[in-house]
Amino acid sequence: MSANEIMRQIEELPAKEQQELFVFLTKKVVGSQTAGAKQWIGKKLSFEDACNVVFRENRELLSALAK
Repeated sequence: MSANEIMRQIEELPAKEQQELFVFLTKKVVGSQTAGAKQWIGKKLSFEDACNVVFRENRELLSALAK
């Protein structure tokens, strides 16, 4: 399955399930970071703000999803 197919399926999910998926992906990204955590970690962010942070700071994730 391609990333485009996955993204289309994600867009079809209810908003609650999209948020759960985002939390899962965020934990994977944060968990793979070294001890030098970003300043935004631990702050309360809206879903949209968190998406912006994750994709801005992890271009490789955005690239992988775009393929």
